[in-house]
This record gives sequence, C-alpha cells and structure tokens, in this order.
Amino acid sequence: MRSTPKFTRRDFEFIADEIAPLLGWATGVKEVAQKLKATNPNFDYDRFVDRATEAWERNHLAQVEDIDDEIPY
Repeated sequence: MRSTPKFTRRDFEFIADEIAPLLGWATGVKEVAQKLKATNPNFDYDRFVDRATEAWERNHLAQVEDIDDEIPY
C-alpha cells in the first residue's frame, strides 16, 4: 500500500516562494493550492494563495521592468 506524502508548513512555504513564481500564469497558483489542500487537512488555502501570488507577481513584474518597449518617434 502506498501512502501519500505528508507535506509540512516548510514545504508549502518553499512551494509558494520558489515554485509558484515559475508558473506561466498567476491563475495556476489556485490550481496548485487546490491540489495541495488535498494533501493536508491543516493546509491554509488562502494564506498559500496570497503568499504564492505575491511571489509570482514579484518575479513577473521584475521581468516586465526589464523590457524596453518604448517606441521611438
């Protein structure tokens, strides 16, 4: 019989801070959170979504700031 892995708060924080920013779209954060919620009854869905979305935005806004989209006239 195969048991499901037990994730800890530290694991969830790592996923929110390091993995979520790698997602292509911020909407993926909620999909990941739904799957993680199934792994631990104490999982705080809203807290994870807030933290992961913030990390995603920091990562993607930093990339956008590097883009030079000025149109010379």
